[in-house]
Amino acid sequence: MLWRLGLSAAFAALGGRADAHAFQGGAEPYAQFIEGAGVIVTSPAILLPIVAMGIAISLWDTDGLPRVWPHAIIGQIIGVVLGPLVGVWIAAVFIGLGVVIACLAALWPENRHPVIAAFTGLIGLAAMATALQGHGLFDLSVFIHLGILFAANMILAAGAGAAALALDKVPAPWMRIGWRVVASWIGAILMLFLAFGLRGAIS
Repeated sequence: MLWRLGLSAAFAALGGRADAHAFQGGAEPYAQFIEGAGVIVTSPAILLPIVAMGIAISLWDTDGLPRVWPHAIIGQIIGVVLGPLVGVWIAAVFIGLGVVIACLAALWPENRHPVIAAFTGLIGLAAMATALQGHGLFDLSVFIHLGILFAANMILAAGAGAAALALDKVPAPWMRIGWRVVASWIGAILMLFLAFGLRGAIS
């Protein structure tokens, strides 16, 4: 089943990508909020690195999210400012960062707070920069920005929360191994995205 997901991701990557996310103008505030959130939740190349970060946090400490969440928020604020300044290459950088984080979760058994905090900040920064790349600073409405920020934080919380709940309910070695396997599969899928994305950029 997981290999089918990876194959689907690869074919999706073959379809190409836009240089910037397009937003409809003149929508109601709620519709704008949902549209902003949709940038995160409907793009696996943005969603999966955030999920991997959440899993890495809970594998480090099942109560660790509140300790590093401020780093994510600070990174997101910086990412909003940097979004208009970066090029389309930020998407590949973000996916590469997701691969590194997934490998961290899968292979590094003894993470430390400074490492997790730094990557949490980086994932927040890169997620916002990727989502807002191609748009001028605050060209988009405040509700679109809020939707993007809300979705990024909820996906981070969902990834960390699912892993933390499972690890707390079943404190067995196989459960921790299982979440490391999940992280490794996320890393593999992201590597497919990265490979096809770079292939498209080169060709």
